[in-house]
Amino acid sequence: MIYVYGHNKDYCSDLTTALNSKSFEVQVFDDRQSLGSAFKRAVPQGVFYDLRFESDVPRILEKIYLEDPEIVVLGVAETHLEIFGQYTDQLFLPHKSFEEIANGFVEHLNDRQLLASCNLVGRSIELVGVARMIQQVGPTDITVLITGPSGVGKEMVARALHAKSGKPGEKFIGINISSLAPGVLESELFGHERGAFTGAVSRRIGHFELATGGTLFLDEIGDLPPDLQVKLLRVLEDKSFFRVGGHKSISTNARFIFATNKNLADEVAAGRFRQDLFYRLNVVNITIPPLSARPKDIPPLVKEFIMKSRYSAYTGAHPVEPGAMKMFLRYHWPGNVRELKNVIESLLILSEKGVVTKRAFENYLQEKSLHDRSLPVPTGRSPQSAEHQLIIQAILSLKEEINALRGYLVENLQLNLTNNAQLPDQQQSLNLGDNEKNIIAKTLQEVGGNRKRAAALLGIGERTLYRKLDKYGLK
Repeated sequence: MIYVYGHNKDYCSDLTTALNSKSFEVQVFDDRQSLGSAFKRAVPQGVFYDLRFESDVPRILEKIYLEDPEIVVLGVAETHLEIFGQYTDQLFLPHKSFEEIANGFVEHLNDRQLLASCNLVGRSIELVGVARMIQQVGPTDITVLITGPSGVGKEMVARALHAKSGKPGEKFIGINISSLAPGVLESELFGHERGAFTGAVSRRIGHFELATGGTLFLDEIGDLPPDLQVKLLRVLEDKSFFRVGGHKSISTNARFIFATNKNLADEVAAGRFRQDLFYRLNVVNITIPPLSARPKDIPPLVKEFIMKSRYSAYTGAHPVEPGAMKMFLRYHWPGNVRELKNVIESLLILSEKGVVTKRAFENYLQEKSLHDRSLPVPTGRSPQSAEHQLIIQAILSLKEEINALRGYLVENLQLNLTNNAQLPDQQQSLNLGDNEKNIIAKTLQEVGGNRKRAAALLGIGERTLYRKLDKYGLK
């Protein structure tokens, strides 16, 4: 069912004829109240809303797009594009023929169906581009590299590629490289033989072997240690490998999909990633933009998370206030889709009537801002940059302490030499050991024999101080 709204009867009639030719059933409305009542009865496939004679954004249009994210198609004047563009998936200007409008709408429906077939939730042109790549390379066995910031859904794309392959019923095994220690990682990937190392009491089958016949997804591949990069390159080139401690070559026909939130070209330039491995991984690259670059995906994602949440009492009504959805669209979502999902879950748990409110999201943003300000992070710095800054500050502080200790030692050494020169009955010594002994003795005397304090002032460990006390016969 398609809803058509407009005040020009001839325009609506011609548009209806064009849509009927594409086998769409059409219902025409000339007042907002009737359109709103129809939405309460059934949600259509799409809405054609003629805004050429509207001066503001109708409330019903916000409800259609923001609260129940179905396709909205508008016929608007050129001057209204900036005003109404945020509330539509497609914009058709009056100079377009009705045949072009109907064909464009069919293509848009096909894009929605493609996204659904890939199990991707959204409606942005960027996500449609990702779905088209999945459609193209999914049925092949070609290696794919998925790139994009953390939280954008790289594993969802990997699973969609597996589902589109010729073996969707086979195993899909996913591993996050950064979550495993290097010593454990090699055994997890390649497996090991009994006795290969301490604790290897039995043979272990690795994921390269387990994924044979299916798909192996390696996430955060940019964190793979250099020694394992060499071994992975062999697996990709020869489709064979050895278990840790093994001597028998094992073959695998697994399909490999990799993902990373790093720029591997930059990692290669910095010497942290092998260039030959990068070329081998980057056969086909699917890039997923951050959520902030595709805000049209936010409304359908919100609806999806609410419907699937165990804390939701979703009954088909609108569980999100329009004001809250508008804030979702303006927020930059640094944690991407993962952050959006967590926020929706949190707001549903705290909501009193099962409705996500603007006030609740404002409270979330305020708490997040206070939390960010409480961290020792300079304004405008990323967490990684802030961590580096803290390390630099610690090094500079340590440098100051070392300089202070060096000054103390030099001062005491000069004082010791001066005192020796003023004692004619005592033989002056320039021996380094003698001076070290005198400095240690003088320091112990100043701290009342407290060895811990003496070691700290001298800039040496307590055990080192004990050895020197024994060496020089000091008590």
